[in-house]
Amino acid sequence: MEKTKGVIVQSVARALEILQCFSGNTIELGISEIADAMELSKSTVYGLVNTLVVKGYLEQSQQSKKYRLGIKLFEFGNLVQKRMDLRNEAKVFCEILAEKYRNTIHLAAHYEGEIIYIDKVDIPDSVIAYSQVGKRAPMHCTGVGKAILAYLDTEYIENYVLNKPLNKMTENTIINPQKLLEELQIIKERGYAIDDEEIEIGLRCVAAPIFNHKGYPVAAISVSGPYRKMNDEFMKEVAKDVQSYVQQISERLGYSNK
Repeated sequence: MEKTKGVIVQSVARALEILQCFSGNTIELGISEIADAMELSKSTVYGLVNTLVVKGYLEQSQQSKKYRLGIKLFEFGNLVQKRMDLRNEAKVFCEILAEKYRNTIHLAAHYEGEIIYIDKVDIPDSVIAYSQVGKRAPMHCTGVGKAILAYLDTEYIENYVLNKPLNKMTENTIINPQKLLEELQIIKERGYAIDDEEIEIGLRCVAAPIFNHKGYPVAAISVSGPYRKMNDEFMKEVAKDVQSYVQQISERLGYSNK
């Protein structure tokens, strides 16, 4: 086995190994076949398999009574593919923004109240340390997060954002639910969001959302930089370009606001 850092949970590792058994031309497997492949007892394998079935990662054939990969993996596969397509479509625009404004550009998607950075373009003299590709952050205190939230429905906001404490990252972080809702309304009317030192002191950003073919906000792009450079006039200029580029990306994804 490869040497890894951190804690490895054996049951999780075994569950993932079970999924890996379904590779190549292997479509269906029985408990005995999985147990033999993993060199585990049938009772241990059955408990793991049953958990995967309940969670949708495996399903049992009504005819053969064997197991096969479930629809949940298909959904995740589609999600990853969409994010890869999104990253490819947005990359050229992110690079243009980085070169023009000499600031850090973020492309972020979202999942259950958090944003996930899926791409980042750094300029050597403007490197932002708090973000990296794959890292998550709260939606309520990030420019990309608020830009997306402004166009999501009330149910999503209630379930994934307001249903838990709004963590205070800096003195400027909005932690009052009503104030956050008011801020989101302003963002929707204006078309872009501003992070005014809300996740890190000394940093400001402008962000706007990207929509898919159904008009759903799937991601956002932001331009982030030091407070001394990101003054109000500069941010208004940046906002025009960001809005223009996210519109073009959205159209590439099939979005039409007509």
